[in-house]
Amino acid sequence: MNTLEPISGQYNVTVNYRDKNGPETPKSTVIAFYAFMSKPIKNPGVGRRLVFDVIKTNQGSGYNSHTGVFTCPKTGIYVFVWVVRLYSAHHSFELMINNSVYGTNHLRNTNADSSVSNTVVAHVSEGDSVYVRMHISFNGSGLLLSDKNGRPTFCGWLLN
Repeated sequence: MNTLEPISGQYNVTVNYRDKNGPETPKSTVIAFYAFMSKPIKNPGVGRRLVFDVIKTNQGSGYNSHTGVFTCPKTGIYVFVWVVRLYSAHHSFELMINNSVYGTNHLRNTNADSSVSNTVVAHVSEGDSVYVRMHISFNGSGLLLSDKNGRPTFCGWLLN
């Protein structure tokens, strides 16, 4: 059952989960995380895993802010998005699922503040590790920027 209530021109949405064999319950089956990097990093180095150390959402407790790794709590189709902000730099990034590259992006800028992002939709199994790292063979240079005007972010959620 979905309930929509107008509040100041916006809507609150309540979603109740109905199990195949049971009654409707307000049980949450949401798996989602969102974290950002709190400090800039200068010349992070080849293959370095990026750690998005400030967690804002971690429903399902899959993301670890000390390691930068999302450990999949449930098998399914997931969406992952990462955004990296650079200043006068050129770097390449990879989204990894276990030991496989699932997505890459690259940004080169000179005396400018820019961001690059990418999105991956993938089937992930329970226990799989998902993280963002610097490209394994491209030694970029410059500053990954993080401040009050913008921060590198990493997020993901279960679709089905």
